[in-house]
Amino acid sequence: MQPSRTIFVLLFPLLLTGLLVSGQSMLGYTDTQGNFYVYDNGRNVHLEHQRILSSQPCANSIAYISSNGTLHYYAGHAVQDLDISNPNFYYNTDNYLYYSLGGSFSLYNGKERKYLGYIQNNPYAFGDSIAGMHDYSEYFFAYYKDRFIELEQHPVQKVIAGDNILAYIDHLGQMKIFYQMETTLADDYIPIAMQAGANTVAFIDNYQYLKVFYAGHIYELYNVPDIYCLEIPGSTQNVQIDGYCNGPIVYDIQTELPLFQTGDDLVAYLDESGRFYVFYKGNVVSLDQQEPEQYTVTDNLLWYIDSNNFLKVFSDGELYTVETYRPENILADKDIIVYTDLDKRLKAFYKGEHYAISDAIVLDFALNNALIMYSSIPNRYQFYSFEK
Repeated sequence: MQPSRTIFVLLFPLLLTGLLVSGQSMLGYTDTQGNFYVYDNGRNVHLEHQRILSSQPCANSIAYISSNGTLHYYAGHAVQDLDISNPNFYYNTDNYLYYSLGGSFSLYNGKERKYLGYIQNNPYAFGDSIAGMHDYSEYFFAYYKDRFIELEQHPVQKVIAGDNILAYIDHLGQMKIFYQMETTLADDYIPIAMQAGANTVAFIDNYQYLKVFYAGHIYELYNVPDIYCLEIPGSTQNVQIDGYCNGPIVYDIQTELPLFQTGDDLVAYLDESGRFYVFYKGNVVSLDQQEPEQYTVTDNLLWYIDSNNFLKVFSDGELYTVETYRPENILADKDIIVYTDLDKRLKAFYKGEHYAISDAIVLDFALNNALIMYSSIPNRYQFYSFEK
């Protein structure tokens, strides 16, 4: 069955500030007069008369800061008053809205607010449905399934979060993973690097082995002979730890291709000879014998440009050659990839199928979840939805 196609044309100029899609097909945009709207289930809902400062969309909600610094949360076809002014930061996810006031942070789950902990001097991490943080006594906790779970009685040195998983370095330098209410000792020593996605943590251990923790098991992929780290300056979130790389690990300095990228249930990586692989749900799949020109992992989708400039996509355990040329513009989200062809028309690839989104030249486009917004005529926008 073909996904439903929803087309809606906007006759006034827009500045896109964020997109959101679920079964309700919401997105946020600002017109040339500064009015902020949400496109919600085929309707334009006017929210603000003045230009907003920022917005973050996710499934079923959009959070934004109005011109006076107030944090708002739109969900269920209405703005929910949180009485939060001038937050230090905010981060909207599919399940939680995180925000900080002063040195502490809280979350909003769509029904109630929860105070989480103190973030002034200790690392923290937020995932779609999980958070790692410290309290005032510097005990380290996970917040998961609306519960606080004590993990450590000493502050940790580093923590990262995937959608539903935490990986951290404790005060002794041990690497641990919290997943499905259980804590696993992944390594006795500080790793060189860690990345996380849903159900998945990829890391390079102290002996330079690339490993994957997936669904409760640890898999060893290969020994990395040379480590090239593009270091990022330190901060509270990037504390300088001896031997740990706060920036991306690259295959070589010349191409700056990432050595590995982690998504939901998968890890794409290059071996010592430049062969390209993907670890997917416990199995290793060979993709190409030569290193790609470019590759990106987004959620549970991997797309890359091979040495022939072909666009290829790995999705749901299958490898597809999508185009025999390199598209100029490519966007991906969840399991959808959208791109412009050689004639600048808009196309999409979704679950093994090609879709012609626009028959005309596209001036610009955006994607979030299963909703595409594009313009073929200046100041007129159309929408294509892959809703079920």
